[in-house]
Parts: sequence; structure tokens; C-alpha cells
Amino acid sequence: MTKRIGCAAIVLLAGALGVLTAAPAPAQAAVVTETVQGQYVQIVSSADWSAAAAMSDGRSVRWDLTVSAHAPDPGSVRVSVSASGAAPLSVDVRTCAESWRDSGCPSGERTLRAGWVVPRGGQPVEVEAISADDVAHLRLDVRVGGDARQGASTQIRVHADGFGDAVQIGPGAEHALPATGGAVPVLVIVVGGVLVLAAVTILVVGARRWRGGDER
Repeated sequence: MTKRIGCAAIVLLAGALGVLTAAPAPAQAAVVTETVQGQYVQIVSSADWSAAAAMSDGRSVRWDLTVSAHAPDPGSVRVSVSASGAAPLSVDVRTCAESWRDSGCPSGERTLRAGWVVPRGGQPVEVEAISADDVAHLRLDVRVGGDARQGASTQIRVHADGFGDAVQIGPGAEHALPATGGAVPVLVIVVGGVLVLAAVTILVVGARRWRGGDER
């Protein structure tokens, strides 16, 4: 009987371990590069939006953008950021004179915004302006605020406007930045906890029966 109880407890503990390890793991890095092209203005965007779903407190999503124009006349291009949703976003915006590398800006970066809480009314807010013959290499580090409501999410977009041309780009609705990323689902925790509790109960009962048998 004692052996059967021990075996049952082992099975339950193994099941609990299986349930907990089956929880979704953080997504592997999968940087997606996209290009939006207007008549004159172009934005090239690179980001790992799948990482947004696993983003937790203190973590950020890196978003690199290259904004350029091929216009027939001199002029400027305005670069703006907009957000719409219920989750507050904090963004660092930096620019580089050349393409960004994983290690940073080779020629020295310039900070445009630091710890900026983006207004979520959907209206674009200008962060940079470049001449038509220049190229903007931007890097945004986007974080979800720690006071975000459970289940809330927000869409963020970058806009480039100039010469009567307007283009914009963002992560897409399926990759809206969530306030709940990185957590093990509650149901998984509950099921795993119940299995562990059941296993412990069986072991305690088995131990009592074993001690009772010795006393007899």
C-alpha cells in the first residue's frame, strides 16, 4: 500500500512539473523589416514585435527606423510618433548619423526624447525634422508602464510627412504592446498548484499510515 501511495505522489508531481514547463516561453528573437513607400517619403522599420508579447516590467522593445525622401525640390520631412490605447508607453528616442548597430551608434548618438510618456490620443507628436537630402536613423526603446491595467494594450506608430506626402508604420493590431506580457497564465499556475498540493497530501497520508503500521 505504501508503495502505491508513493507511486501516485510521484505521478502527480511529474504532472505538475509538466503543466508548469508547458507554459509559453518567451518568443525567440525574430526581427521583422518592413518598408512603406509614399510618392517621395520612405520609412524602413525593423523590430522584433513578437518580443512585445513577452515584455515584462523593465524590459523594452527596440525599434529601428530609417526615414528618407526622394523629392524634386528642397524641403523637410517631419517625423512624429503617435499612440492609441489604454496602456501607457514610455519611449526613449535617439538618432544616429549612420545606421544603428546592435552595439549602438558608431558615430555617437543624439537623444531626442528620454523616458517620454507618449500621449495616447492618437495625434502624432513631432520628434525630429530632416532636410530632403538627409536620412534619419532613429532608434526607439519602447516600454509599457508598470501601472498599466491588466489586459490593456496600446498601438504605437511612426509617421513621416513632407512634400504633401504622408506615410506611417506600426507593429500591426496583432502586436499591440500589452500590459500583461511575460507572465505564466493564471490557469497554469492554479492547475500546477493543485497537483502539487494533491501529491503532498498523499505523501502525508502515506507517512501517517506507515507510522500507524509501525506502532501496531
